[in-house]
Amino acid sequence: MRWFGWPGLVAAVLAGPVAAQTGKPVLADPEGAVVEELVVTARVVGPAWWRVSDDDTTVYILALPDTFLPRDLKWDPSGLNRRLKGSNVLIGGGRSFTLGIRNIPLLLSLRRSLRMKGTMEDDLPPDLRARFVTLREGLGKDAKHYAGWGPMVAGFTLVGDAREGPRGRNAEDQVRSAARKLRIKEKKLESRNAAPLIKAFRSGLTMDIQTACLDAAMSDVEAGPGVARAAAEGWARGDVGAALKAPRGFEKCLLVISGGAEAWRETVDAQAAEIAEALKAPGKAVAMVRLRPLIAKGGVIETLEGMGLEVEGPAER
Repeated sequence: MRWFGWPGLVAAVLAGPVAAQTGKPVLADPEGAVVEELVVTARVVGPAWWRVSDDDTTVYILALPDTFLPRDLKWDPSGLNRRLKGSNVLIGGGRSFTLGIRNIPLLLSLRRSLRMKGTMEDDLPPDLRARFVTLREGLGKDAKHYAGWGPMVAGFTLVGDAREGPRGRNAEDQVRSAARKLRIKEKKLESRNAAPLIKAFRSGLTMDIQTACLDAAMSDVEAGPGVARAAAEGWARGDVGAALKAPRGFEKCLLVISGGAEAWRETVDAQAAEIAEALKAPGKAVAMVRLRPLIAKGGVIETLEGMGLEVEGPAER
């Protein structure tokens, strides 16, 4: 995936297949509605945890933040270390994708569709161009910094420049590191073939959609770094409501244009199934699930409850 030079975008793009769109894009998403009863504050210091138990097994579910954390943000890992110690397995939070050598032309074709000649901002509608120029100049970037790419990549780059983007701290990687130190193996979700997703994404990648995503990215940046930081700090102290306030227009756009509902449902079901499977081994296990897929309507918690399992939340103990 490093053919692109920006693997974070590829990871988001590969959230699922693209649904064809006509007219002005509507940026609704499957994670937009959350179960209000699950928007709670943890009673114990640190990020929020949920748990699923039977007679001889407990699976602890860590709600991961939906975005990268500021590099200087510290969070209390004691709850994580306590739950990891002696666990049977760490259940991974995401799905990996495979792409064979014969699909390299497809990957290059997608890359070409995301590029454009000259300086991207020259072709933007006047109002969007004015906003974009103001934002990039405020970040100390010139037009050449975004040249050669279309609005989609420009939006991703702009968000990264403003927020630390993929250079920030990934909480999921921190959890994995803690598990490795304790010699706990991770069980990841089954990988998927990326080729159909790339084909679908490319077929729906219109300039209107790219421009809509750039608009969403600019709105996120215009919200200011304080909003994203406050959400990250809310996550670190177990305040689910605060954590949900992170700007996510661009992330939502990527999820939507990649036909997020279908693949999102598939991933949620797979995560719930792995958690239920872990209950078959006596002892305990730890799972990590991003916050919104965890507490969204139809998300992992509601799916587990639909399987007849009782889920206990962070405000209950």
